[in-house]
Amino acid sequence: IRSMSPPSPGARREPSSPTNRSRAPAPTTRPVSSSTTGRVVGAEALLRFVGEDGSLRAPGEAGLIERIEQDERAVEAMMERVFACLARDASPLLDRVPGFYIGVNIPPSALGSGAIARIMEELDLVRHAPRLVAEVTERQALTPVGRDALHSAREQGVRIAVDDFGTGESGLKQLLGLEFDILKIDRTQVAPLLKDRSADRLLRGVVALAGALRVKVTGEGVETPEQAFFLRAAGVDCGQGWFWSRAAPIEAFESMLDSGFAGRVVGGAGGIGGER
Repeated sequence: IRSMSPPSPGARREPSSPTNRSRAPAPTTRPVSSSTTGRVVGAEALLRFVGEDGSLRAPGEAGLIERIEQDERAVEAMMERVFACLARDASPLLDRVPGFYIGVNIPPSALGSGAIARIMEELDLVRHAPRLVAEVTERQALTPVGRDALHSAREQGVRIAVDDFGTGESGLKQLLGLEFDILKIDRTQVAPLLKDRSADRLLRGVVALAGALRVKVTGEGVETPEQAFFLRAAGVDCGQGWFWSRAAPIEAFESMLDSGFAGRVVGGAGGIGGER
């Protein structure tokens, strides 16, 4: 973890070594499933940092990702690692499965600076640009830097997902000026659906707005058959969470793509425990 802290001004990037590689960010993936068919339509790459004790830690722990985002070189180093893993592990899957996509959380500063375009070119990922989805949080998307980043991603042919919708202070009206393809409803908005009528009404309003904007809606943090059924009935296109599958390495997607989760569409067995 310490090796990924932002370098001090003027410091050179530490050369690659087996030790550095073991501490570098390691992406794992969570499937995105169709709420109507159970088919696996995509995956979200989840960044996990490998600690010195071998444990995997989320970027949000101890403010790690915030510290990294303060330094442009650290952000680029992180993105280089993530995209290198995707080029190695996900490219064969993207070549084989039409329509399958990979979502990646990308800081707006990297999208807007041209760093992502350079990295994609170096790793021969430009051909997969339409199958890559840059995930930008609601708060990030509504800043001037975020809006510029969305425009840059469009120019690169990369699709956009507004992530963690419902955690910021923006209203639905503020989304009208943004160009994006997928709206991801945060788990905090999914959890109270069966208990709070206002949450139900808000969800249906978001789905109606997304339909007017011609964007897809994905529900995050789906953990129970009831939540999955409710989202499908409300018109939410896709979902991700424990109900369908815990996070898994990209190699596991071969079997997931073949089998899907059709048995869970109408509320089969309960969710699978595991990593959020």
